[in-house]
Amino acid sequence: MNKREIPCCLCGSTKHTVVLPDTLGDRPPAVGYDFSTETRKTYQVVKCASCGFLYTNPMPSVAECYEEHRDETYIRSCPQRRRTADHAVSILRRYQPSGRLLDIGCATGIFLDSAARFYQVEGLELSRWAYEEAAKRHKVHNVPLDRLKVDKPFDIATLFGVIEHFEDPYSAMQCVARLLRPGGLLVVYTGDVDSWLPRWLGKKWWWFQGMHLCYFSRRTCELLLSKCGFDTVHVGTLCVYFQLYSLGVSLKRYRLGALMSPLLNLPGLRRIMVPVKLSGEMLLLARRRP
Repeated sequence: MNKREIPCCLCGSTKHTVVLPDTLGDRPPAVGYDFSTETRKTYQVVKCASCGFLYTNPMPSVAECYEEHRDETYIRSCPQRRRTADHAVSILRRYQPSGRLLDIGCATGIFLDSAARFYQVEGLELSRWAYEEAAKRHKVHNVPLDRLKVDKPFDIATLFGVIEHFEDPYSAMQCVARLLRPGGLLVVYTGDVDSWLPRWLGKKWWWFQGMHLCYFSRRTCELLLSKCGFDTVHVGTLCVYFQLYSLGVSLKRYRLGALMSPLLNLPGLRRIMVPVKLSGEMLLLARRRP
């Protein structure tokens, strides 16, 4: 892993304090959501002394890790992801009922499937495997965000579990702003490091993973988007649906969860779908300024 010392992308400060030590060294991060011991290892995470933004520093270059990755855990969780996508679309329609939509980091196209009932959809995905799956049903681009060229701006850009993967979220969100029309809607779903549950869990918070390079709070996310030309119109928590067996997989990292996991995996229970709203995650909607 090539790493480089960087200043804070929000305020430019070079002063910081260490929040999490480096437990990955020069190895690439685990890419996937099996919540194994390896998944939970991180590079050094620091907190900006000026604005409080949490980010990986020194910053590794991890984009190539996604290109040939195939996520079996993601495949098994498709039913719950579809249910969550349907719910997310219902929220979007309150703010932008129609138009052209770009899903950045669209994976295998599950959100595009739900959104295509109401919008003209396109996706962007770096993983070759996921891109090929999504491209069977939708128009999908297999290029880095800064190389995407479009003939007409979009009305909506969505980033579900994506912004935390950017090595330079400021530059990335500037790219997103250029892809949206003035007044266009931006949708960001990510972790909220300042909410009570992450503060209580500490290093055991599920968003602390090697492949996550930035950790936003509501304040720092709004600060970033404002610097990139967006005005926030809604901040809340997205209701995420889980099948009980999948919830058990996520909970196995915790002592009580490890005891519950066999019960949640019983044949009569494992496929039951439940809605979950948790502290530690946020859904933020913003409009691009004219």
